[in-house]
Amino acid sequence: MSSNHKFLEKFDQFVSKHKMITREDKILVGFSGGADSTALIMGLNYLRSKYNCSLLAAHINYNLRDEDSKADEEFVKRFCFDRSISLVIKNIKITKQANLENNAREIRLDYFNKLIKNYRLDKIALGHNKYDQAETILFRLIRGSGYTGLKGISPISGKMIHPLLVFTREEIEEFLRSENITWREDKTNQETKFTRNKIRHELIPWIADNLNSSIIDKLNNVSTVFAETDLILEELARRRIQKTLIKKNETDYIIALNIIRKLSPVLRFYIYRRIYSFINGDNKDFYLSNFEEIEAILESSGSKKVYLPNKVFVYKEYKDLIFSPKKVLKKVDISNKKEITSIRNRLMFEDYRIIMKKLKKLPHKRNLYEDNNRVYLDLDKINFPIFIRHRKPGDSFQPYGLKHTKKLKDFFIDEKISKFDRDKVLLFCDSKKIIWIAGLRIDNRVAITENTSNILQLKLEKMALKKARPAERIKKKVKYGK
Repeated sequence: MSSNHKFLEKFDQFVSKHKMITREDKILVGFSGGADSTALIMGLNYLRSKYNCSLLAAHINYNLRDEDSKADEEFVKRFCFDRSISLVIKNIKITKQANLENNAREIRLDYFNKLIKNYRLDKIALGHNKYDQAETILFRLIRGSGYTGLKGISPISGKMIHPLLVFTREEIEEFLRSENITWREDKTNQETKFTRNKIRHELIPWIADNLNSSIIDKLNNVSTVFAETDLILEELARRRIQKTLIKKNETDYIIALNIIRKLSPVLRFYIYRRIYSFINGDNKDFYLSNFEEIEAILESSGSKKVYLPNKVFVYKEYKDLIFSPKKVLKKVDISNKKEITSIRNRLMFEDYRIIMKKLKKLPHKRNLYEDNNRVYLDLDKINFPIFIRHRKPGDSFQPYGLKHTKKLKDFFIDEKISKFDRDKVLLFCDSKKIIWIAGLRIDNRVAITENTSNILQLKLEKMALKKARPAERIKKKVKYGK
């Protein structure tokens, strides 16, 4: 059997084994013009009739190599035209030379995702081979991506498929030569200023010469083992989260510390990463360093917080470990305050509506204390003006039911109010004292008694933000006067 048929059969078997393609799939193929992507598009073109699938090749010209970049683009155009393969091309000039590899990768993925959406495509095929797999494992190991990084590139990852992972670069080039097909060489792939190139051209050859000549195969085998291990640990984490571990409120995921501490560090890593993906949408930016930061706060004293990538952060609060979107813990301007010189029916302060009423008689006693955001105070014991403000150093008050004062800080600690939330609490004060810690406790000195003749009702309501109407609806309303 000729080498080209061996290659295509092996390609077909690998695609079939991992169920990369289903009938009538619409497949986007990243096509640089290099040997890998050229062999990839040849292999997929060979399978077109078997799966009745359609191909769309995508080429990005970064214009980094002047005439060579133009020649790459011309090669891609000619190759696709000769084989009736649809092609789209994006021309772009990268201005940021720092982190060039990452910038190019982000541009590529963003473009591919837009194509997937606009053309309603099913898969993205990329040309990573066995050498790329070995480089990826070493790169992630050096970078510290953690346990899961050692699985390397998966044959299928979401909509991405990697049909060439079973081939060496030598097999790919031999196949192309047997078909009398040339390909484009990117000279920047030889430059060792890039980390991956340094691993490819210096580290792996040194290991092969001095430690293990089969390093490529060994690393690919490691990838298979860790991919299976990763699936097992992902499933264990999912079950643990689902059954016993997690409470969830509107925005946060809450882990009981006494449970999480009993688990192995490896399982904790997978649990943290899974919860991170719930908030962020995926787990690709969660690394071993992030795990270690979270672990460091488990045994720390007091409330601690860790900022993770993509606006996710973790903080410890008493007996819980909480994962939260960053935006819900926005800072409060504690200098804000409002002065009220007389009883007003309604007023606004920050995100709250305050309702004030003067009463001669209490409501039915059964309903008196059921709402933490509504209180009844002895009006004659209040010295106007009333101020609404946030806490400040040295604040103290006399909690309802007590005959002595207590520092506000100690009260918050006893009530288990997170230090991240203490600045948000509103204080109602008269000219001499705090009269109400909103939502928590009134001051004993303004509590109503059987001798109370004038009652002040205070009610606090959180305002719901109205969603803005779409611009086109607003314009339509103005235009037609409706």
